Amino acid sequence: MEKDNVCIDCYNQIDKVAKILKLGQAELDILTIPKRIFTFSYPVRLDSGDIRYFTGYRVQFNDARGPTKGGIRFHPEVNLEEIKTLAFLMTLKCAVVNLPYGGAKGGITINPGKFSEAEIERISRGYIRETYNFIG
Repeated sequence: MEKDNVCIDCYNQIDKVAKILKLGQAELDILTIPKRIFTFSYPVRLDSGDIRYFTGYRVQFNDARGPTKGGIRFHPEVNLEEIKTLAFLMTLKCAVVNLPYGGAKGGITINPGKFSEAEIERISRGYIRETYNFIG
């Protein structure tokens, strides 16, 4: 299944559940609209000395149960819609197992196989410099 289909399927399932539970629009919005979305670009010096900009995302979907948790996805096709969906799913996973956390997810549009270990570290540190005020 393609990731776009996963996003669409996820929201379609929420719509179905909302109808069964007879949720109003306000309740549906709480379930489907992320609390915070952070999109940014940041520079990293590569081993060659060149500077390249990377695109990063951080979505905090819902923090009603506590601080948000969720990892960082490194993939060449990462996009905001995918990160929003993964943050939503993390919110559900935490709730289902009764963890006192909300859901979040981050992502960097990068093919990690094309960078050295030192470059990956600098890319990761750059991401954290941009997001440390928004994590949790």
